[in-house]
Amino acid sequence: MSKVQGCATPLQGPQLISLAQRLARDAERHAILSASLASQADRLMVAGLRLLEPPPPAPKRDARARP
Repeated sequence: MSKVQGCATPLQGPQLISLAQRLARDAERHAILSASLASQADRLMVAGLRLLEPPPPAPKRDARARP
C-alpha cells in the first residue's frame, strides 16, 4: 500500500482526491476478492454437504422380471 504523507505537510485538494481514488480502487479490489472467496466457500460447502448425504438406495430387483 502506498504511504500517506506525514502530518508536517497538509494534503492539498488534488492530493486528497488522488488518495480518495486510490482508496476507492483498493476497496473495490478487496470487495471483488471477498465476493470471489465467498462464492468459492459456498461451492465448497455445497460439495461437502453432498459428500455427507447418504447414498441413494439401490434399486430393488423385481422378482417377476427374472427369466
